[in-house]
Formats: sequence, C-alpha cells, structure tokens
Amino acid sequence: MTTVSLLLHGDPDEVDEQARQLRTELLDLDVDSAEFAPGEPAPELSKGADADTVSTIIVALSTSPVLLQLVRVLRDWVRRDERRKIELRDGERSMLLTNTSADDNQAAIEAFFRHDPQD
Repeated sequence: MTTVSLLLHGDPDEVDEQARQLRTELLDLDVDSAEFAPGEPAPELSKGADADTVSTIIVALSTSPVLLQLVRVLRDWVRRDERRKIELRDGERSMLLTNTSADDNQAAIEAFFRHDPQD
C-alpha cells in the first residue's frame, strides 16, 4: 500500500475549502482512504493565521491504476488556479506542484512515484 501526504498551501480564507473539494475528488477515485491529518495547534502567542495556511490530506492507495488516476487529479487540480500549490510527501521525500504546464507536472509526479528507495 502506498501512503502519500498532500499538503495544500494557500490563503487561509481559501485553503480549507480547496482541501475539502480536493478530498471529495480523491474519494471519487478508488483510493483506500483520503483523510485529513490531525490539526496542529496554533503556536503560543500567535495572533491569527499565517499568511500561508496549510491543510494536509493523507491518501492511501493499493493499486497502480489508482496511482495513475491520482496523478491526473493532482495535475489537473493544481492547474485550475494559478495560486494553488500542493506539496507531495512520501516518507522523507517531497515535491511541490505549482501551476506550471500540465506536462511538466505530470512528468514530475510520475518521476516522484517511480522513485526507487535503493537509488
């Protein structure tokens, strides 16, 4: 089974809604689960949200066809708004997707998931 963390970065007023929309799209795939990570408490003495808020979705999947679907959904989702950013994390590895070309994003995501830990 593959588990990937998706960290959505953005404006505090938008990132929560965007994360919920993305999670709904992910649940339409045949993923094993797509759950929000437990929230972290605000730092002490903080006066409000940072300019860049992060929301995390943990996605678990067990088949390659679903992984290909996930790649397409992430590629398309990030391209819908020039301000969207998703950070993919798989253990210690991470990559940031932004509103670059669909081909560039797809190639980067595929290379990320093809990574052989023995490389």
